[in-house]
Amino acid sequence: MKNLTIFILLCLSIQMFVCKNEAFDRNQRILRELAETQDTCLYVLLDAGSSSTKIRLYKSVCRRSSQIPQLEALTIPKDKDGKDLFADKIKVGDNKKNALTDVVLTETDFTNYFDVAFKIISDMKQYYKFDIKPFLFLRATAGLRLLPQQQQEQILNLVRTVFRKQDSFYFLDDSWVKIITGEEEGLFLWLSVNYAYQKIKHQNIQQFDVSKTIAVIDIGGASAQTAFYSNSNNKLIDLPEKTRVQIYSNTILGYGNDQIIASVLGTPDFASCFQKTDGFTHTLKDQNKNDVVVSGDYDFVKCTNAMLTLLKITDCQYKNDDSVVDCSASSQLKKLTGQKQIIGASSVFYAKQELYKKLNKEGDTFILKDFRELAKQYCQLTLTQDQFKANDRTFTSCIQMMWVSTFLIDGLGLLNDQVTTLQQYNSYNIDWSIGSLIYDINALQCDYLDMNQCSNKIEITDVNKDQQNNTFSSSLIINSYFSIIALLIIKLFI
Repeated sequence: MKNLTIFILLCLSIQMFVCKNEAFDRNQRILRELAETQDTCLYVLLDAGSSSTKIRLYKSVCRRSSQIPQLEALTIPKDKDGKDLFADKIKVGDNKKNALTDVVLTETDFTNYFDVAFKIISDMKQYYKFDIKPFLFLRATAGLRLLPQQQQEQILNLVRTVFRKQDSFYFLDDSWVKIITGEEEGLFLWLSVNYAYQKIKHQNIQQFDVSKTIAVIDIGGASAQTAFYSNSNNKLIDLPEKTRVQIYSNTILGYGNDQIIASVLGTPDFASCFQKTDGFTHTLKDQNKNDVVVSGDYDFVKCTNAMLTLLKITDCQYKNDDSVVDCSASSQLKKLTGQKQIIGASSVFYAKQELYKKLNKEGDTFILKDFRELAKQYCQLTLTQDQFKANDRTFTSCIQMMWVSTFLIDGLGLLNDQVTTLQQYNSYNIDWSIGSLIYDINALQCDYLDMNQCSNKIEITDVNKDQQNNTFSSSLIINSYFSIIALLIIKLFI
């Protein structure tokens, strides 16, 4: 009986080893052939956020060297009237709930959901005259991080099942579908912005000066992230050519715009964060998914103090006599003061865009104390039912602006600082997607094409765990796994 058990274990271990090696050899062969026969490679990254899944398409030179890739964004083309020819996110019919977490947990529903993205990508390829298969990645953020572990895995496995069946894409490894941490989200946004602004380049990285890099702030739907150069850093990024960057990256789950709205609805003064209307009310969901009927009654002091509570600031409050203008000294968050340039993304951009459109302002850069005064003007306007029917998101525009100003001024200490917010720069979207792809493509080249002498691998490491990082070598894992199994079997024989 013992010999039979040993024999079965040996067969299983050999089978697993062979399968893993076959997959590795297949992937290595595909990547080498592309590097040798194809000038251009295409990469699709699907950004599964808390409210939608965005579609990003990039091209790069196919190559075997492990460096920072030279990526070019293939932006959504426009028609003669300036309107987008294709959507940049997945939208299924007239459904307003289009997040990955809203999809029914069946393979059919997930297939129908992603077929929308695959059709857009096919149309984009045809427009740009590319007849090649793209590499396919999906990265999920705080919307999935909020879910229980079992539900996270169920969603990710359904995505992988759908992706494996696609003949029009290269989907070579299950790790190409995963949830990124909040810290990674901040770091990838930092990489994206500094790549777009040419602070980090695909060549001559040794000329890189970290003191000239750009700080980033991202307020998403479920979480908020900051990442910037600081002496008291908590992350190390090793770039090619032995360039080590020390960065502070922080994420706060629950500080995204949608989560803040739900949290404010649980406070006594929630009406103070919404504009007065011409008589209509609107129903929103609180954190417990309960309906809350909102009739706006804007009050700057009450609303700000409600948000200070959410920032865990309890020993500083605003007053009607304007004697308090900044509570950041009481904030537990690390301040961004002293940064040479700060870029705001997601809700920071959308809040500024709506504010400037309504008040006929122009520009991409603003000082926070001026932004706050403009937000007051906006929130004091009456929201009409006609305006709401034309765009129902206007009902929450005021609270979005109030959160942006409160988080950046009282949380991060930026009262007198300038912030620039853009949707694109140099054709790159101002989000974390390009940074994630830079990291993934570099790892791909290292793991499969340059693994024996890969000295240019991008690695992210916690400062307090300098010897441990979150990168891996596929071949190392395969061989290590087989070695462990072999040792266990030998021990059983003994």
